[in-house]
Amino acid sequence: MSRIGQQLAFTTRDLPAAHQFEAWHASCARTLNVAPLGDPASGFPADRQVWAFGPFALGTIRAPASRLSRTAAHIRRDSLDHWMISVSTRGDRRFRIGEDCVSVPAGAASIMSFDEVFESERGDTEWTCLYLPRDAFPAIGPALDASRHRPLDFSMGRVLAAYLVQLAAELPGVEEAELPRLAEATRAMVAASVIPSPEAMAAAQAQVERVQLARIKAIIRQQLRSATLRPERLCRLVGVSRSQLYRLFEPLGGVARYIQAERLRAACRALAAPGGGPEISAIAEDVGFFDHSTFSRIFRREFGCSPREFRAAALAGRAPSLRAGIAGPAPRDLADLLRRL
Repeated sequence: MSRIGQQLAFTTRDLPAAHQFEAWHASCARTLNVAPLGDPASGFPADRQVWAFGPFALGTIRAPASRLSRTAAHIRRDSLDHWMISVSTRGDRRFRIGEDCVSVPAGAASIMSFDEVFESERGDTEWTCLYLPRDAFPAIGPALDASRHRPLDFSMGRVLAAYLVQLAAELPGVEEAELPRLAEATRAMVAASVIPSPEAMAAAQAQVERVQLARIKAIIRQQLRSATLRPERLCRLVGVSRSQLYRLFEPLGGVARYIQAERLRAACRALAAPGGGPEISAIAEDVGFFDHSTFSRIFRREFGCSPREFRAAALAGRAPSLRAGIAGPAPRDLADLLRRL
């Protein structure tokens, strides 16, 4: 039986010291800005490994002291809104989110989200991070949001931190057949660890819109092939006003941009199907692009190649993705991997 494959790996250790930080910064640039706290010319030995299983991705990172920041421009560009539950096994972490300043000691878990602007300062550290797509966890979404921006310094929070560290040690050797059970166990552990207090439940009421956004995203995926998938129709399907819809999708670059991105991702999966699959024009129509030249132009702008070139690379085995049985190009970076969860 096969074991889980490493989905994404990057290291600077095989590069000249003077070029290590530049390479690390480039590998993070789509999701974060990174600034070293030391002299980058003296070297920046850093490693990242990320595995995907079920709806989750688990990453381990080792890096010298640095300052990280996620800006509004990042949020508009990558449209990621995943939660991140992280725990440092070495080194403290400090965050600034709006007016909140949070210090998280080594060994304590904390929750943040890609849908918010933040700054983070970390010493020479090693940490583990569990990534959760927001629309895969609507039932516990408000509790996760209410637990953000503070150390999970209570009994179940400490149990969750220990679980994530152990999961990172064991996951690379887990048999593929065991991954669904491992994903379900992880889901249960997260849910058990964020049972909110009355105060947290009160804070969670302000997060109702996040659940609403997850529901709309699911409807968009179900309706991709519809030629009438426009904001007006979404409003009728979901029962929200146009102003509410636009406000919900504003951090993601707008509802029209989000629909187009989902259509392009669906097209990628179909183009990379084993054996070639339908004609490219049929695939374009099936995901809502009814003008072939427009589809080709938008596809090239997004992915840097034509649909035909993309299909040829996939069929030649140069860009396979076997995670969860869904074909597609190999992830370019963390942002690309997270979109596929």
